[in-house]
This record gives sequence, structure tokens and C-alpha cells, in this order.
Amino acid sequence: MNEALKELADFNPLTIKFMEILAANKRLSMINDVATRYAKLYKTLNKEEKITIISAEELSSDEKSEVLAALQANPDNSGKEFTLDFTLDATIKGGLQMYTETEFMDMSLSSRIEKLKSEISKLSE
Repeated sequence: MNEALKELADFNPLTIKFMEILAANKRLSMINDVATRYAKLYKTLNKEEKITIISAEELSSDEKSEVLAALQANPDNSGKEFTLDFTLDATIKGGLQMYTETEFMDMSLSSRIEKLKSEISKLSE
């Protein structure tokens, strides 16, 4: 196994040892899960956060910069580095939705319309 790994890339000896231990304990199939968890812990330790921003229409580069600036201006985000992934969803009609690993913020026009409908239906009861 060592030789096969060495042919793939120049692995650190500690990585090779770790792979050997996983293989010896019949846990090599878990390597993908281990790598995923390691990446999340690494990002947390280094204050890196991936955020998905959803808009109804393509945002201009200035608008994307404004989103990043707003995230960085939040005191709770002090020292964090952000990786932003911008996607489109016309069903939100306008505004933005934001997903992180642990949070969801909905500032979309469609959610505001639903809230108004709900309030109006309460008044008519």
C-alpha cells in the first residue's frame, strides 16, 4: 500500500502511517468522512467560512463586493475569511437568502410576501 500511495503523490510520512492504521483497523473506507471532517475543523480553526448567497438575478461585481463587505462589517465575524458561492433562484423573486454550515437567513421578497399574507389572514379572522 505504501508504494501505491507514494506513486499517487508525495505524502507526508505521518499521512502514510495514518492510512496504514486505518487499513489495519478495516477503516480505510472511512477516509472520505475523515477528510470531510478534517476540512471542516481546519476551516473552523482558521476562521474560514463558506457561505452560499442565493439571489433571484445575477449580482453585479459591486453587489457581490457589498455582500462581502456587509459580512466583514459584522462584529461577530471579526477575523473570519469568507468563501462566497453565488447561485440563482428566480422563485425568491428578489432580495437574498444566505446559507452557512449552521445558519439560514432569508431576506427574500417571497418570504416577505408570505409573512404579509400570514399577517393579513390573521386580521381577517
